[in-house]
Amino acid sequence: MKALDDIDRRLIALLQDNARLSTVALAKAVGLSRSTVQERLQRLESGGVIAQYTVRLGSGGDPLQAWLLIRYADGFSCDDVMPLLAQLPQVRFCHSVAGDVDLMVLVQAPTPGALADLREAVMSMKGVDDVTTVPVLRTMLDRMGP
Repeated sequence: MKALDDIDRRLIALLQDNARLSTVALAKAVGLSRSTVQERLQRLESGGVIAQYTVRLGSGGDPLQAWLLIRYADGFSCDDVMPLLAQLPQVRFCHSVAGDVDLMVLVQAPTPGALADLREAVMSMKGVDDVTTVPVLRTMLDRMGP
């Protein structure tokens, strides 16, 4: 395989940004004919420079869900914490429970980073002593649906 030139690098950069660009769009972007770009792409593919075309999911995919298991700080109750949780649009369900945990809160977030930020926001709320995060991997049964 011959060394990559500036046009090869531009084609690769364009495809990395949007793998769905048509050969015509690529040709226009680099100032070559469609057939020349097609030949270059074939050479890059057969030479192993381009291994595959893929899809990278953005924030439009299914949101992450997690249960936040919340324990109140001493002297605080559901009446203190619930009004704060109710202000968060990411909160879907809140269940008051008995045992080591005081509240089970189902939340949604678009990314792992957003989930971490949400968890930190809940942890810093007045009246919250501890938060354990339990991510939902897969919903196996949902009878709450539409």
